[in-house]
Amino acid sequence: MLKTCLLLVALMSSVVAAKSLEIQIASDYNPSVSEEPADLATVLLLKVRSQLKGRLTLEFIPASRLREWRELETHPNICLYNKVKTPEREAVAVFVEYPLMAFPANRLILRGQKLPSNVSLKDVVVSKGLRIGVTKGRSYGKVIDGFIEKYADSFIIGEGANSAFRLREMLVQGKLDGIIEYTSVFLNHHAKPEQREGVTFHKIDDAKATIFGYIACADSTQGRKAVSLFELALENKQLQKNIIDAHKGLFFEQEMFFIEQGLNEAYNIQP
Repeated sequence: MLKTCLLLVALMSSVVAAKSLEIQIASDYNPSVSEEPADLATVLLLKVRSQLKGRLTLEFIPASRLREWRELETHPNICLYNKVKTPEREAVAVFVEYPLMAFPANRLILRGQKLPSNVSLKDVVVSKGLRIGVTKGRSYGKVIDGFIEKYADSFIIGEGANSAFRLREMLVQGKLDGIIEYTSVFLNHHAKPEQREGVTFHKIDDAKATIFGYIACADSTQGRKAVSLFELALENKQLQKNIIDAHKGLFFEQEMFFIEQGLNEAYNIQP
């Protein structure tokens, strides 16, 4: 009788241990419509799930960008992915230590200027007095936002729904010396080589070279368990290499150095 009880306990323990943690992912990805996700972030998330070999089950539920954070705050088994860390978000969610994605940060885009690849906004705007356009109400990151606020009178401030578009136009028309913008956005807007003549892209001192997209989960028992599993998967060196390789070709060549360098540092990969 004792042996039978011990056997039952052992079997029940193995079943519990083998039970997959069920997590809902609030996203605009719908697997029922297409089994193959179009964006890299979703592809990488599914690779992370595969690395866990059944220990984590993901169910994608439809949610807009605004609604997904409300879902996370009100449901204990919700996770989001490809999210930038901010103090406001870290107050309501638990973030995985390692990033899933990396993106180029905003650059100072100049026309007709010969400056080094790394520049100081204070030197460009205050000392040299260059006409730099920025969009009112847009966040460029903590460091840049603080500088713009301090020296607002030294910038050309664009307002309105199409202000970013107009600033990009003004730069190539010679009405501005520079703008703060994503490299890819500018190059997609001005696809013709003659529109890019004399245009250079510069990393801004003290601002992050790369922006990371993380997995974030509800601040709950299930959410914290999910975070631990995601971190376990992302510690795998081969998966880290696969993630870095997957970024290659996604961004323009001049940005890939910063992307690869940033991910190597985030994953603690030694050169």
